[in-house]
Amino acid sequence: MSAPRLARAAAGLLPLSVVAAVALTGCSTSEEPAADPNRGCEPTSSVQSADVRPIELPPAHVTVLEPGTGDLRVPTSTPNTETPQRVTLSTDSGETSVIGNQGEAPTTTREDLALPLTARAGCTDPRNLEFTLGAITSPDEALGPALATFDGATGGLTYADGLSATALRLFPPANADQPANRAIEQSLVSAFTYSLPLPTVPVGVGARWRVERTVTAATTVTQEIVATLRAWDGDVLTIDLAVDETPTSTVFRIPGSASTLDMTRYANTGTGSVTVDLTRLLPTSAQLEMKGARELVGADTNRPIIQQTSFTLRWGSGD
Repeated sequence: MSAPRLARAAAGLLPLSVVAAVALTGCSTSEEPAADPNRGCEPTSSVQSADVRPIELPPAHVTVLEPGTGDLRVPTSTPNTETPQRVTLSTDSGETSVIGNQGEAPTTTREDLALPLTARAGCTDPRNLEFTLGAITSPDEALGPALATFDGATGGLTYADGLSATALRLFPPANADQPANRAIEQSLVSAFTYSLPLPTVPVGVGARWRVERTVTAATTVTQEIVATLRAWDGDVLTIDLAVDETPTSTVFRIPGSASTLDMTRYANTGTGSVTVDLTRLLPTSAQLEMKGARELVGADTNRPIIQQTSFTLRWGSGD
């Protein structure tokens, strides 16, 4: 769910359930020899980089509600190290705000990005994934030219058991534009805050499990994802998702200041599906549609801010 324009010093949209991220810096040196673009794995991990400052992702707690039927197995990740994975991540955040009881026209903002990624598991440490960004696109004409500098930028992810992403790394180019850097970072953090871990116990078709995260940004919410395993064919799992978020506080903190607002109403729910190939670390395909609304009240109770929000997440083939 996208945060109000007050968030991140009014720099742009950020799903409310996305933890505030630390901007990362770093770049590779032009003196390094060019790596084989078709290599299937990475011999070293960016976890070991001297200047890395990872973005810690909110921990996910998985509870199996129903084990399913048939042949029960643990969906264990066995990453392919022979060929890279090429996928495209697309995120689209929208927000419409109006000051209640004033008859003022609503304002709408949107941030839409498509990020091609080439991903490789570690040759000896499959819990770490390294990725290279391709040509990022956006319908935002002001943002578009600055995104071009990120073509070839790198990053990485660290996983725990069950394909649970725990930390994100991003290395922007030295000449990165800050709004473009923020937009790319937000897109990636959003995607992995809504990612789906798998059970670490045997399950079969029809299995249901619940994923819970406590996510802190301008306010703190409990995110609950209920997953249903619809099909399991070889290494490929097809899973349906239902997402619901519940605030744990009525305080909305305005980033960059000591001011707060009261959040008097809140809702954010969504549905989607994901296809997981156990030989790959990123989804091979996925879609998630979130819709929400909230009411924020300041000192003047006659001027509440009413916001309707949306967030769309998609993973697709990058080949």
